[in-house]
Amino acid sequence: MKLVTLELETTDPAGTRAFYTQHLGLSIVAESVDSLTLQVGWTQLTFRSTTKPVAPYHFAINVPSGMLEMCMHWFALDYIDTQARGQTIAEFGDWRARSAYFFDNNGNLLEFITRHDLACHEGNLTDCDFFQGISEIGIVTPCVIKTCRQLWERFGVKRFSKSKPMPDFAAFGDDNGLFIISKANRNWLFTTVPAALTNYRMTFELNGTLQSLASDELSTSSDAVCFCPLAHKHSRSADKQRIDSISLSVSM
Repeated sequence: MKLVTLELETTDPAGTRAFYTQHLGLSIVAESVDSLTLQVGWTQLTFRSTTKPVAPYHFAINVPSGMLEMCMHWFALDYIDTQARGQTIAEFGDWRARSAYFFDNNGNLLEFITRHDLACHEGNLTDCDFFQGISEIGIVTPCVIKTCRQLWERFGVKRFSKSKPMPDFAAFGDDNGLFIISKANRNWLFTTVPAALTNYRMTFELNGTLQSLASDELSTSSDAVCFCPLAHKHSRSADKQRIDSISLSVSM
């Protein structure tokens, strides 16, 4: 799966333009009074201006395998501590990946991630490019189980084979593109920033088919998200069993 386009919101269009063009060196594809589109490898990233409050997004950018330290050196950003104090690179053995995290001008949590199971170069990159494309986007929901089932039944997206399902977190997709599904108010990894509902729109390619997804297409009602009318009494073990059942069905 690949994220072809991704549209997010910002209350600071000028600061966003400065951060992404000056600090990340991204090229502008299109620009208008209320929007800015940038090229990030195989993904076109658009920020649309709004006057309404915007909760922080989380998204990740794939970096070619073996080039994470070089990328961090090239982009002198304020990388946050991860698995230990002073450790700015997180090691994810199960995912066969390594990551570095930082915030943009909006407070969005960004991630450079290198995945050992992906080829080092893509055909649309030049030798000096670090960014293969945006490979993760956070989707926040009141009920992870409901959202997982919607992504499978409506879009055919399967659970990420390297991810262990949890009641408040799941990953659907593959190394090229992942939906990072977080329960609302769960802190984003390595931060004290709670995940919150946001507006977004994207197009993604899956098995040769281009599909679109917007935040208002997924259920966000806390009253209608779970499968059982006694959802508020579900235990964590019961929730995990339901996610496991989804995982088994989408893997077949």
